[in-house]
Amino acid sequence: MWTGPSRLTPFIPLVEHLHEAVCLETTDGGEAVVNAAWIALFGGALGLEPLQQVVSPLAWGTAFAAFEDTVSVQARVAARRGAAVVSAAETLTTSDGRTLEWEHAPVFTRGVLAAHLWRFRDATRQRLLEESVRQSQRLNTVGRLAGGIAHDFNNLLTAVVGYCDLLDTQFDHGDPRRFDLHEIRNAAMRAASLTRQLLAFSRRQIMQPEIVDVAMMLGEMPKMLARLMGEQVRVEISGPDDGAEVFADPGQIEQAVFSLAANARDAMPEGGILRIEVARVQVDDRRAEALDMRSGPVVQITVSDNGPGMDEATLASAFDPFFTTRPPAQGLGLPTVYGIVRQTGGAVTLDSAPGQGTRVEILLPQYLEPVVDSAAPLAVLERRVATPSGPAVVLVVEDEASVLRLVRRVLEAEGLVVLSAQDAEEALLLHQQHVGTIDLLLTDVVMPGMNGLQLAAKVSAGRPEIRVLFMSGYADNAAVQRDIIDAGRPFLQKPFAPDRLTTRVKDVLG
Repeated sequence: MWTGPSRLTPFIPLVEHLHEAVCLETTDGGEAVVNAAWIALFGGALGLEPLQQVVSPLAWGTAFAAFEDTVSVQARVAARRGAAVVSAAETLTTSDGRTLEWEHAPVFTRGVLAAHLWRFRDATRQRLLEESVRQSQRLNTVGRLAGGIAHDFNNLLTAVVGYCDLLDTQFDHGDPRRFDLHEIRNAAMRAASLTRQLLAFSRRQIMQPEIVDVAMMLGEMPKMLARLMGEQVRVEISGPDDGAEVFADPGQIEQAVFSLAANARDAMPEGGILRIEVARVQVDDRRAEALDMRSGPVVQITVSDNGPGMDEATLASAFDPFFTTRPPAQGLGLPTVYGIVRQTGGAVTLDSAPGQGTRVEILLPQYLEPVVDSAAPLAVLERRVATPSGPAVVLVVEDEASVLRLVRRVLEAEGLVVLSAQDAEEALLLHQQHVGTIDLLLTDVVMPGMNGLQLAAKVSAGRPEIRVLFMSGYADNAAVQRDIIDAGRPFLQKPFAPDRLTTRVKDVLG
């Protein structure tokens, strides 16, 4: 039962029922009462009990001790006691790294100052969530920009590679100009590799997922990793014996692991230890919300090294594309890992400090049940029928003019009849006006207005016998990945060479 100063009595129920840590004290700061949340936040002291009158120094003792700069916090409390106005909320950081929000409110009774009310709230988790959301939004914005640039570059590189190959056939084997041409082509292919990394970061890369036993896959990588890391770095790999399956693109998961390993190697030029561990863990609802992934069983791949580690500024920018502390590196290692994992439905965490090495955790949803194929309505697009006599007719739809001209030239050289359109609307008009058979629709996936999937559905409604081959450099959204790649529909990835184009077209035509 409360037996303290009568002027505090009316406010005791408020102190008792507030969820925040609360200290109510007399106007002179001599006596105080705290609630259970205060003791839970700052720890107890001998003689300090919830809702019991104590001297203020006893109530504040453990609170002041929670901060490194105790004198500064004491001075701020004293200054606020002397101000008979409500203070703005302020943020303090404790010695153990917690973020606390606190505020002071003078309590008046009939216009007379009756008490001081102090409230502290642990905002650590909220601040971490806010920072996680800000970083996610920033990376998504950069990712959309990177994906758009990479898409345009893939179209340009398709034209560069294609015309290089066409020119190559016009020179004699010993012609020195062929060397120059090959250098141009090689540069274009290196640029294509760069765009693939950008697309991986932006989560718009074409993926071909399957059931992958991560532990088994990593168990087959020691020799390759040893060659990558060199003799100075010892590689240690561990994982469960009964496997850890995920539904992902195995090539992309390998790329992520190799990217992290390469970063670790570069961070340890004098040698060190690279550890890769696979484990099955549970992600609860709270952590799943912070990581922006689904809760439940996950496969965790931990890649750690004992290198020099990163400071806070480097850590904050580690996932930004083209950020690097080791020029002439491209700065796409961690961004690529981030994009691959996020596109697979997982999450990445990064922990590092100067002198303590770096630890990266990849969390991927564990494979538990078969993936349902929801793309059955478009299955009609893959019907095979006998090809009529005479050259096959191909309707090509591509919004990049240079690629459209290249495809038309290559296919006509193979004896095919080509109808070409730069967008879906023009393609639909050709489809309606052409009185004969159209054997194949070769369409880009990502186009202004109607996309390739929508176009294929409309054309197939009027020509159920038509075959469809999709081409693209990236997946604009989840439906493209699901309805084309995951459904096993014919697909041609940009940039492509002329011989790859003709081979794929002939395969689909049968």
